[in-house]
Amino acid sequence: MYSPEVLAALTSPRHAGTLDHPAAVARRDNPACGDVMQFALTIAAGRLAAVRFLVQGCVPAIACGEALAALAEGKTPAEARALTRADLLRALGGLPAPSRHAAALALETLAAALAQLPPDSAR
Repeated sequence: MYSPEVLAALTSPRHAGTLDHPAAVARRDNPACGDVMQFALTIAAGRLAAVRFLVQGCVPAIACGEALAALAEGKTPAEARALTRADLLRALGGLPAPSRHAAALALETLAAALAQLPPDSAR
């Protein structure tokens, strides 16, 4: 049912957790399914130095948090803002249609965290 990429993100997440002294933290929930996601970011030299996520939710939500954190880490804020649902789904080898709400939640949560970064880091 799930791709090898989804299962790897679920069983071996490298970006799960919190950060000491993050530059930005955002939390969003999906009231329709009950999933809750949080992203925390640090920035150095104009790039996302660390991206961490926490999630309470389904397998696809966990996988989307991990995959999006991996995609965003090392990018500039502008590059991270430009990530799309297609980018995320491609990184995960796809998701079943009923599970794609998790991608939307991840992207929305990351966007909210990016919006909290200081103006001088927003380039």
